[in-house]
Amino acid sequence: MSDNPIGERRPIRIAEIEWEDFTDPDEPDREPGPFVRWLVDPASGNRVMHVKSWAGRNAAAHWHLSDTVYLVTKGEFIVEGEEPYQEGDLRWVRGGFAYGPERSGPDGCEYLFFSLGPYDKLDPDEYPPPLGRWDDPSSWVDGYPQVERAKLMDSPR
Repeated sequence: MSDNPIGERRPIRIAEIEWEDFTDPDEPDREPGPFVRWLVDPASGNRVMHVKSWAGRNAAAHWHLSDTVYLVTKGEFIVEGEEPYQEGDLRWVRGGFAYGPERSGPDGCEYLFFSLGPYDKLDPDEYPPPLGRWDDPSSWVDGYPQVERAKLMDSPR
């Protein structure tokens, strides 16, 4: 019998989880950071974490296997080619679509990150993303939201 009275469900008290300094094994030349609070054990294959980045911190362009959701909880989150995200903004990215680079705003940034399936982080120059790249609209795959939005700009009806 488990010590957890609700079994496979459990409350997660974010404020009670310690920050850890994260070094990305996929970017060995990058400076350490950001700080993370692991909200779900990464050994599960999933990524749910609270991320804290200092002002101007950069992360290289990349893509994920699964859809990802970001909920900005403090500061400003900036991604090349997108409007800046502010506290309370939600960002969704379809798995298989490359984006970036990304950086924190002038006062840093905190956000909740959710991978909606198996997690991986891939370099778009090394592993071409199946749904295209943010910096090359000709690579976008028909039938996905970014292509449909572009069509609406020409004829919204």
